[in-house]
Amino acid sequence: MKTILLLVSIFIVSHAFDESQQLQIKYPLQNEKNTQKLLHAMQENIQTYLYETPRSSYAYFDKKSSTLKSQALITWIHGELYVNTLGSTEKPHVRVTLNNEQFAHLGDYRYDIFTLLSDLLLKMQEDSDFSGSKEKAILGTLVDGYFARLEDQKLQCPCIDEALSSTKQSDILVEYTKLQGEARRFNTRMETLKRVDSKHSKLMQEKMNAYLKDFDLLPVKDIAMDEYGDYLFLCEGKTKAVEDDIIFVLSARTLPVTYQVNAKMKKAYLNTTLLKQEKVISSFNKNQYVGHITIDGQNFYVNKLNPSLKLQPQSEKTRAYKNYASALGFTLASFHSNANIKPCKDFKLKAISQVKQRLLKTELIAMVYAYNETLEERWEIFNNTELITRK
Repeated sequence: MKTILLLVSIFIVSHAFDESQQLQIKYPLQNEKNTQKLLHAMQENIQTYLYETPRSSYAYFDKKSSTLKSQALITWIHGELYVNTLGSTEKPHVRVTLNNEQFAHLGDYRYDIFTLLSDLLLKMQEDSDFSGSKEKAILGTLVDGYFARLEDQKLQCPCIDEALSSTKQSDILVEYTKLQGEARRFNTRMETLKRVDSKHSKLMQEKMNAYLKDFDLLPVKDIAMDEYGDYLFLCEGKTKAVEDDIIFVLSARTLPVTYQVNAKMKKAYLNTTLLKQEKVISSFNKNQYVGHITIDGQNFYVNKLNPSLKLQPQSEKTRAYKNYASALGFTLASFHSNANIKPCKDFKLKAISQVKQRLLKTELIAMVYAYNETLEERWEIFNNTELITRK
C-alpha cells in the first residue's frame, strides 16, 4: 500500500513539475508570483489548462499523427491556436486577424485543426448541452468551413459577421491606460501591470525609440510589464494627441512548441521560419510594425498590441454553433492559404488536390475525442494536487 501511495505521489509531482516547466518555457520573463497565479487558474478551469499546456498537446498529436492515413502537408501555422486567438476586423472590410502571432511558424496544418477542434469541443461541453452526435456534427462543420475557404479564395463567410464580437480600436487604450490631466500613462494600479525599474527602463526606451524611428512615430512615453513578463510601451503615435497613442508589446522570443518536441520538424523548418516570420506575420495581419530587437543580449519579438477581435457563437442553439464552427474553419484556412506567401499557395494547391476531406475529418474528430479524455484525466490529477500554494 505504501508503495502505491509513493508511486501516486511521484506521478502527481511529475505532472506538477511538467505544468510549471511549460510555463517557464512559454513565459521566460514571468515572475514566480504570477506563475503561481496562472497555475491556480489552470487548476480551476480546464480550458485555461489547455491554453497553457501546448507542449503536452503537441506531444500527444505528434505521437498519434504517425498512425493517421490523411496526408501531412506543411504551411505557415500558429502553433498555439485556440478559439480566443482567432478573430476578424469589423465591417466594412471584414478580414481575419491572428492574436499571439509571434508563435507563427512552418509546420503540419493538421495540428492547427486538431487544437482548434479540441478547444471547440471543450467550449461546447462547458457552455452547452449538446448530444454526442450534435457535437460531432458541429466539429465537422469546422472542417467543412476550412475546405470551403481553401477551394474558393474569393468566398466570403457570412457566419463571421454573426460570430464577431463588437470591439473598437480605442478599447485597447481604455483597457491598459489612464489619463492624468492631458497625459496618458499605463494604469499600473491594475493587478496585471507593474512598473519597470528606472535603470532597465532607460535602456529599453532607447532601444525602442530607435526601432520606432523607422516608422516616423514619436517617442515612447511610458513603459510597464504585464503578468506574463511581456514589456508594454506606450507611444505617442503620429501626433501628440492622446487619441492616436499606440501600445507596443515586446515578448521574449521562444522556440515554437512544434520545434521543442519534434526534432525533425525543427531541423527542417526552423531556419526558414526565423528568416521569413516577420514578412509572414505582416502579411497575415496587415501590420507593418512587426519585428525583432535585442536588448541586453535578450532577443524580443515586437509588435503593435491590438484589441481582441474574437469570434463567438450568438446563442447555445445548434445552428449558432455550426455558424461559429464554420467561421473558425474559414478563418484558419485564410491563414493557411495566404495568397501572399508562397508556402501557403503551394499548400492550398496540394490540399485541394490531394487531401481526402472525409478521411481527415473522421481521423481528427476521433483523435480529438481521445485527447479530450486524456486531457480531462491529466487536468483532474493536476486539479487535485496540493503541491501548488498561493503566494
